[in-house]
Amino acid sequence: MTGSWLGSNASVQRGNEGDSAIRLLSEQPQPSSILITDDALTHAENAGVWEAVLQYVRHGGTSVIMGHFSSYVKPPAIKPFFAKAGLQWEVGSYHRTTLVLNQEVVANALGLFVKNAASADAWYLTDKSSVIGSQAFAATSARIVGETAVALARIEREKLGYVGVVTAEKGSDAVILAMCGL
Repeated sequence: MTGSWLGSNASVQRGNEGDSAIRLLSEQPQPSSILITDDALTHAENAGVWEAVLQYVRHGGTSVIMGHFSSYVKPPAIKPFFAKAGLQWEVGSYHRTTLVLNQEVVANALGLFVKNAASADAWYLTDKSSVIGSQAFAATSARIVGETAVALARIEREKLGYVGVVTAEKGSDAVILAMCGL
């Protein structure tokens, strides 16, 4: 993800363990954005870190869930994970399809979709022309109303984003950076 571009345009710090992540969140000035790159915060032993991230978001920070998260998260963990953030998002479908934004085709992505996202929070949607793109499946409609692979929801004062694209698709980096205000 954005490795060289992000590193050359922003100060990046990594919290690889719970204690270091919480320490980074307590430093001043606080980070301008937090990227959650894997499923570690869905594990019980990291509940305190997830709560610290949510406090950061509730008090004006932006966090984006992306990268390996959608590849490794266990589907039953998604609903309770987002419920702690006050979102009704649940695991949705998993397939490659064409996604649209403002009626323009902008991406073809393999992703783990979330369902129950408010339409105003969904950045990319399937439309009537979206089909499951796979050699393993017949060309069937991928349109499922209320599902998205990319969303940004308001939580109190700021936002929590989700990018469920599981492969490094062209355009994913731009979406993540836009969610972070970069």
